[in-house]
Amino acid sequence: MRNVRRFYDCSTAHLPEQTVQAIENGLFAKPPSMQNEYGWLFSVPETLADMPEGVDCDAFRAVMALAMDAGCDYVLFDRDVPPAPYLEVFDW
Repeated sequence: MRNVRRFYDCSTAHLPEQTVQAIENGLFAKPPSMQNEYGWLFSVPETLADMPEGVDCDAFRAVMALAMDAGCDYVLFDRDVPPAPYLEVFDW
């Protein structure tokens, strides 16, 4: 058995500034598994219903839904990833 996981690579520009600030300040309802100056790694729940209470960011939920559909275990929000044309971009 291999120890391999799939992740969805996503630009941090797909999150609104309020959500970014909450994540950076440790106030977001779903804490990242890892973080650094480039972004954050979040585990993907099995369903959106499994998301912690208080995750009220539609953009975050949309990315998680895409990751679930793709069979990913994690989402990597990275400032150096180009924005995807099919997701909303926030200019902050």
